[in-house]
Amino acid sequence: MRTVVSLSGWNIDYLKEETRRTAGWTTTALGFTIPIWVVADSVLLGLLVLCWAASGKWGERFRRVTTNPVALAALLLFGWLLLGTLWGGGALEERALSVKKYANLLLIPLLISLPIDLQNRNRALLALAASLVVTLVLSLVLSAGLLPGIVKVPITCDTSNPCLFKKHTTHNLLMAFGALLFGVLAWKSSQRWVRLGLGVASCLAMSNVLLMVQGRTGYVVLAGLAMVVLHMSFGWRGLVAAVIALSVTFSAAYQVSTSFRDRIDLVATGVLIWNPQVATYDGVTERLEFFYHTVEIIQDHPLMGVGTGGFREAYAAQVQQAGLPVPTHPHNQYLLVMVQVGTIGFCLLLWLFIQQWRLASLHSDTTYGLLARGLVVTIAIGSLFQPTLNDHTEKLFYCWLSGLMYSGIEPRPDMKT
Repeated sequence: MRTVVSLSGWNIDYLKEETRRTAGWTTTALGFTIPIWVVADSVLLGLLVLCWAASGKWGERFRRVTTNPVALAALLLFGWLLLGTLWGGGALEERALSVKKYANLLLIPLLISLPIDLQNRNRALLALAASLVVTLVLSLVLSAGLLPGIVKVPITCDTSNPCLFKKHTTHNLLMAFGALLFGVLAWKSSQRWVRLGLGVASCLAMSNVLLMVQGRTGYVVLAGLAMVVLHMSFGWRGLVAAVIALSVTFSAAYQVSTSFRDRIDLVATGVLIWNPQVATYDGVTERLEFFYHTVEIIQDHPLMGVGTGGFREAYAAQVQQAGLPVPTHPHNQYLLVMVQVGTIGFCLLLWLFIQQWRLASLHSDTTYGLLARGLVVTIAIGSLFQPTLNDHTEKLFYCWLSGLMYSGIEPRPDMKT
């Protein structure tokens, strides 16, 4: 006879099942809030961790994490960054803050350890799509000058740069992925009008990235996603077609859009006038300045870096004689990882991306594989220009969607490395 364990009249197994169900709905809610609402993100993350801690089945969770290369790669990267606080410079507060920023990497194994089924995944992706549709519609309304004056937008955004909930670089990165997501959902839908509406949304999202909002990172991400789509659809011939199509599209955008043309011209001008010994405050030359001096620090500490949280102190010492300003980060995730925890950390970051790319092929639905690889491309390209694992929205978007897409994936024996 089965013994029913109760606590104050409540069945413990029932409570655990309810917490697991709540965790699923919390994961869905995060899909909606990540693009638009930072405060809600923090509340939902706290609730998700509580549900995870209370829902039991630790043996199954341990097996899911230890047999999933993506979960293990995320744990290895975070573990090395945590160890990085034991060496190098940087105040204790800087080290603690850096570890806190990277702690979202733990969301990947946390979600992988939960039994996220197909229904939960579809629901969460629809929530993300709904949030991005809201963002897109409001951006189009702001661009047309129809948004009421009582609605507050970020100080850097207006009708010429119509982003609302996030800064323009973050907006364009998310909207570029949104174009892919809308296209995938349109392809999967069996309803004609839904497919048409999502197809239009995908085209509008691409236009929003290229012709309206001024985030140059989004231009490159969009190009990378187009190449992935065409390559997965048509093989190497698709890559050739992608190069031709992108050349035509970007040339047309350069001729048609003043915003696009000005942003591209600014890059070319910045590269020509840049001097590593002169302080600059333009977005392009400023990044080149940060890259240059960060690489110099890496050359002095190639293997282990200056320690997690030691970037500001090391950079200040590097540019002291030149009297240059000290940034909080070098605007490049790869350089930031290398300068903090050396080439070992850099290799662990690449290993995480590689494992995600490999396991994407195991999705029974090829469209999910496309989204999983599109996520890798989005963050891998975004990391060239932004600290994507440090900025709140980018890192949460990446870690949430990584955990969502790779939960329930059972790798083949030859992939368990």
